[in-house]
Amino acid sequence: MSALRGLHPRPLDERAVGFHCTEHDLSRSSRPLSDLVAPGIRRIAIPLPIRGLSIVNAYLVEGAHGWSLIDAGMHTAEAEQALRAGLADAGIGLEDVTRVFVTHLHPDHMGMAGTLERAGADVLMHTPEIAAARRVWSKGHEMIDASYEWFVRHGMPRDIDEGMRQAWIAMGARVDDLDHVSGVDDGESVDLGGRATRLRWTPGHTDYHAVLIDERDGVLFSGDHVLPRITSNIGLYPSSRDDPLGDFLGALARLRDLPVKRVLPAHGDPFDDLAGRIDELLAHHAARLDATIAAVGESERDAYTIARMLFPVLRSPHEERFALAETLAHLRHLERKGRVREIDGSPAQWSVTHAAQGSVIAPAP
Repeated sequence: MSALRGLHPRPLDERAVGFHCTEHDLSRSSRPLSDLVAPGIRRIAIPLPIRGLSIVNAYLVEGAHGWSLIDAGMHTAEAEQALRAGLADAGIGLEDVTRVFVTHLHPDHMGMAGTLERAGADVLMHTPEIAAARRVWSKGHEMIDASYEWFVRHGMPRDIDEGMRQAWIAMGARVDDLDHVSGVDDGESVDLGGRATRLRWTPGHTDYHAVLIDERDGVLFSGDHVLPRITSNIGLYPSSRDDPLGDFLGALARLRDLPVKRVLPAHGDPFDDLAGRIDELLAHHAARLDATIAAVGESERDAYTIARMLFPVLRSPHEERFALAETLAHLRHLERKGRVREIDGSPAQWSVTHAAQGSVIAPAP
């Protein structure tokens, strides 16, 4: 995890420019079509058309009764070619995948799920994430439009906001339509071709993000919840749960002491020290909260102004959105802790309260 640099930490979303795994980790030319990362589990590196993040990992699981896939990549011609090649490397085709579990609604995870469904696979997600995905990728763009107004309220200039809106709509074109998605509830078993896993709700990156745990072998399919070198963007949107950052920190703490031997993340290489990585993430966000209070300072400031103090270099509409949403998530968490207050207006302003003296400690689970 890269350290904070004064008030100017780089964007922390896995899609942000400058924050990525090592060049060796993400090199398309040096990566095999698939590689064995745990017994019976292959990683397929699927390319992404995103500056600073070139790969998402899909995990092909061989069970006694068939093949399953964890996450499906974003749908581009290059991505579909890589998926087909990775499956062929294991001696199978699209039609041999019987089940797909999607960890969350983002396009680099559910983009090609519809293609796999049409080839014969059942698609599964955490039950409430299905409804959230329908809202986010609605052809009417209602949630995108609501987010546009949300960001205006928090100080984003309308021209930048419109660029964000158009980029978000364009990303939706890379998400397949799905006829049916089966829901799985928190704590329920997910059968991957005869290999038993259990779903754990891990909110924060999205409201209903979920991971799968193979309790027998101690394998965690962590999606974007726990990543080895970066931390996922935690954003506050008009439809979000009340405190996404609080959700994220609590979910991390609840996973920390599970008997996990191998973590299979959606971005970056598999790793083994789950507790150590979670400790790093908790410490990182405690420092980020302190940096956010320092950016608010002694004045009343809108969230966009605060975001630009924290993230002075933003190179795309996506980064503008991630930076403001992440700043709002940290401000909301601080507000719920009594450290800052929101002042209604056009745009809304934020100020530090007297209780904000000293470091902000990550909450207990």
